[in-house]
Amino acid sequence: MYCKDIELTNFRNIDEEKIEFTDGINVIYGQNAQGKTNILEAIYLFARGKSFRAFKDRELIRFGNNVSTLKLNFNKDNSNIYLGVEIGKTGKKFYRNKVKVDKTSEIIGEFRAVLFCPSHLGIIKDAPSVRRKFLDVAISQLRPIYIKMMTKYNSLIENRNAILKMDPIQRQNSLMMLDVYSEELAYLCADISMMRVDYIKKLDYWVKIFFEEMTKGKETPKITYETSIGKNDFSDREVLKNEYLSLLKNNFERELKYGATLYGIHKDDLKIELNDMDSRLYSSQGQQRSLALAMKMAEGEISKEYSGEYPVFLFDDVLSELDDNRKAYILSNISKRQVIITACDKSGFDKADVANFIKINSGKKVEFDEEIEKIEIEGIN
Repeated sequence: MYCKDIELTNFRNIDEEKIEFTDGINVIYGQNAQGKTNILEAIYLFARGKSFRAFKDRELIRFGNNVSTLKLNFNKDNSNIYLGVEIGKTGKKFYRNKVKVDKTSEIIGEFRAVLFCPSHLGIIKDAPSVRRKFLDVAISQLRPIYIKMMTKYNSLIENRNAILKMDPIQRQNSLMMLDVYSEELAYLCADISMMRVDYIKKLDYWVKIFFEEMTKGKETPKITYETSIGKNDFSDREVLKNEYLSLLKNNFERELKYGATLYGIHKDDLKIELNDMDSRLYSSQGQQRSLALAMKMAEGEISKEYSGEYPVFLFDDVLSELDDNRKAYILSNISKRQVIITACDKSGFDKADVANFIKINSGKKVEFDEEIEKIEIEGIN
C-alpha cells in the first residue's frame, strides 16, 4: 500500500495544493509553522477518520472559508482507490471513489497508516488512557468490527453512569436497565479484551525483535495486558463475561459513591516492562523512547501480517527528538515501505535512500528550490 497523492483545499493554512509522493522515503521539509504537519494530518485523517490533533472539525477549515475538501489517491492490492472528505463546520462527509459513505467507520481500514509524532514518545510513561488509545487506533484499522464494539461500549458506559448519578428515588425505577447494561457491558468486555490480548501478543513479539536489534540484545522488553479482573487466560469468552459481570454487580455501592462505572475495559492498561522492571518507573528517557519507537515499528509489522501489505508510515518531526543511533536505526530499517517524514531541513538524510524531497513554505509546495539549484550550478562549474 502506498499513497500516490493528496489534494488539499482550504485545509488549515493550505489554500489549494496537490502533493505527489513516491513509493519510498518522502521528506517534507521547511521551517516551523509552514504546513508540513498539516499534510500528514490530512493523510492520517483517512486512516483514522478524524484528526490526530484537532478537537473540532471546524479547526481544520482554513480561516475565512466554510468548507475544506481533501482527496486521497492511493494504491492498495495493486488497485487505485480514491477517498475524499468534505469538512464543514458541522461535521465531515466521506466518499469512496466519489460515492458517499453513510458512516465514517465504513472507511476505517480502507487506507492504513502508522503515525509516529513527538507525543508518542511519551506512550510509555504517560497515563493508561494513552496506551488504550494506541491499542484502539491500531486494532480499528485492522478489524472494523472493533470500532462498532467500542462505540456501543462507550454508549453503554454513558447510559450506565447516568443511572449511577441519579438520586435514589429516580434510580429505583431504572435498576432493571442497570442490570441490562451491566450484562451487555460484560459481554463486550470479554470480546474487546480478547481482541486486545490477541493484538498484544503480536505486539510483544515484534517489540522484542526491534528493541533487541536497537540494543544489540542487551535488554529485553515484555508487554502484557492489565485488566480489571486480573486475569491471564483470555481463551474462554463466557468465563470472561461472568468475571466482568461479577465485578460490576458486586461493587454496586462503590460505584454509586463515585457515580461512575469503575470496572471494565475502559480501565485496562498495557504493562510494559524492561528487564522485568516496570518501564514507567525504572527506564531512562532513552529506553522509553526506544520502546515507543519499537511499538510503532511493530504496529506496522502487525498491519502487514493482517493485510499482506505494509501501511504508510507517517513520521512527524520525530527524528529531531531522537539521538543519532535511533535516528540511524529508523533510516536503515524503513526500506520496502512508503515513509513520509517531516523535517525542518534536508540535513541528516544523506545516508538514507530518499526518493522524494518536498519543500513547503507558507502552506505551498515550493516548485523551485534555490538551494538545490545553487548546489547543482556549483557542481557543474
